[in-house]
Amino acid sequence: MNERIPSFWGSYDHYQKQYLTADLSTRKYFRWQNGKNSLVLMDCPDLVSLKAFMTIGQYLRDQNLSAPEIIEADTESGFLLLEDFGDATFTKVLQNNPNREWEIYNDAVGVLVYLRERTQDHLPFLKIYDVDFGLNKVRQFLASYYTEVVDEQVASNVESDFINVWKDVLNIGLDSKKTIFLRDYHVDNLMDLPQRGTLKNVGLLDFQDAVWAPVASDLVSLLHDARRHVSIDLQKALWRKYLDAFPKGDHQEIFIAGSIVSAVRQARIIGLFTRKAKEAGDTRFLGQIPHLWNLLKECCQIEELKPVWQWFDENVPEVKRVVPSL
Repeated sequence: MNERIPSFWGSYDHYQKQYLTADLSTRKYFRWQNGKNSLVLMDCPDLVSLKAFMTIGQYLRDQNLSAPEIIEADTESGFLLLEDFGDATFTKVLQNNPNREWEIYNDAVGVLVYLRERTQDHLPFLKIYDVDFGLNKVRQFLASYYTEVVDEQVASNVESDFINVWKDVLNIGLDSKKTIFLRDYHVDNLMDLPQRGTLKNVGLLDFQDAVWAPVASDLVSLLHDARRHVSIDLQKALWRKYLDAFPKGDHQEIFIAGSIVSAVRQARIIGLFTRKAKEAGDTRFLGQIPHLWNLLKECCQIEELKPVWQWFDENVPEVKRVVPSL
């Protein structure tokens, strides 16, 4: 926290304080404990992000879902003291008991179905995932990965072709039913809370960047996880569970839109992991880049995304789809 301390520090000076983790943003997390009482401090210098966390968290709690309760807030300095969900992320559950995979993934998809049913009208506090939003995400690929493994300079025709193929598919994908898209809905940000009832047994974290987007966007974040391989069989079963909540006539539209949002996500994250490694020395996720390429290729099997994959074949041939040497 350096020189910044929360205004409520003095009320908790007798608590033991332990650094937990930092994510790929500027946020940091600390555990404050006093006997059996345990809280989590979120240090978030980005005040816009902090206020979005508060607003979206309240919305999720209003839907009777498990987003952390806010115990204390210092919105001028950028601190929130939160309910502590413990350490049982889905990632740790799967490491300790892989036989629970279907159970917890099924629960996570159940939350998405429920949230979509309750969130069918645009929430005014959410930005809209539009074409420009999507293009800004995929540009991360050109700016960081392409310039590192293909050519330090992106030729104007290469860039314009890249933008045009993505613009075309985004126009297709975004012309579909929408709901709240939490954006980081994956096993590192979902908590196993078995002592709570159905739906509330999934703890939700890291939702401050939520936007209004195609309905399957969080589903593909979960199934096309940048950090973990999800088997094709499990993906198919969970897609079926999700789609069964919609009229059959909507299924193809939902699948196509989800595949397009996922392809945008994979291209962006390839660039993001490269940039974080180069600029911040954070190489934790570089080894996931081959997995991300596989996910991107899988998404691009649908007809609507074939022009995107053709661009990759022509401009980033397979021999260049490597972990960058930084």
